[in-house]
Amino acid sequence: MQAETLIEKIWVVDESALSEKLLQALAEGKAVIHDGVAYWASGSGKTGVIQHIPFKETLFKSAEEAFKAAQMTTAIATAASTCIILGALIIQTKYLAAKLDKIQETVDQIAQELHGQNIVYYLDKTTDYLGGIEVARTLLKDRSLANEIQEMAFPLLASVAAKRNHALSFIDNIFNLACNTDALTDKHYALIVNFAHMMLELIPLGMHTEYLLAARAGKPRLAEQILLDGSERYLSAVNVYKGFLNEQHRQLIRGTIENRAKLFHQIEHRAEALFRSEENKLLLALPSGRMALPEVA
Repeated sequence: MQAETLIEKIWVVDESALSEKLLQALAEGKAVIHDGVAYWASGSGKTGVIQHIPFKETLFKSAEEAFKAAQMTTAIATAASTCIILGALIIQTKYLAAKLDKIQETVDQIAQELHGQNIVYYLDKTTDYLGGIEVARTLLKDRSLANEIQEMAFPLLASVAAKRNHALSFIDNIFNLACNTDALTDKHYALIVNFAHMMLELIPLGMHTEYLLAARAGKPRLAEQILLDGSERYLSAVNVYKGFLNEQHRQLIRGTIENRAKLFHQIEHRAEALFRSEENKLLLALPSGRMALPEVA
């Protein structure tokens, strides 16, 4: 995630107001934090809520500054604290909206180039997922509305999950299409591969938003499952991308990639950054383990 100026303040954990019970549980690795609520972790021997995390409003000049602040946290593990900051940036700033605008510009450009072809229809269907994520972000902006958003949250979660899987399947197909040198012009190749790459950059942000919405709606175990299942499917799509790049590299060595060599090198460098992204790993991983379920009598 690139550093950028934040227009709004964001809410971060107020460590000074954490209870002694929670501090002890955190120190012993027995607490799980999901969207501002600390639960007893699986294996702790206890169940239920430990504390609703207190927040304070803070202004950061950049996302980078916010990450550094998260890493300075003493009471909460760095990974969990950084996830809280990442969630705040996604929900409370214009970062995600700016990304959505950028990918819409790409879709519009592809539509101009490939007018009337089926791929345009599927591009629009794929970006439907991002529209649903913007709705989820709106529902999450005000914590005081947690009880009021449930009616909208549950059907939205089902809808965006289906659209996410559709988007990932379509991304797989894009890379398969791009491997066929006769099916696309060089310009079309660059446009659709760039689109697929941008979607793979955005989906971890979207999936983390889904996770936050499920937790905010009072379904923390569902939230955990969204990350566990979703990250597995996302990594499958990333592996398809890696396979595509490996095939393009083989064609480069054989000299059959022709005019696309320069385009391939540009994509390759961006892809390496995507594959190495520590932020994506945090967004797709459970911040601090799984919560304990109450025993069924």
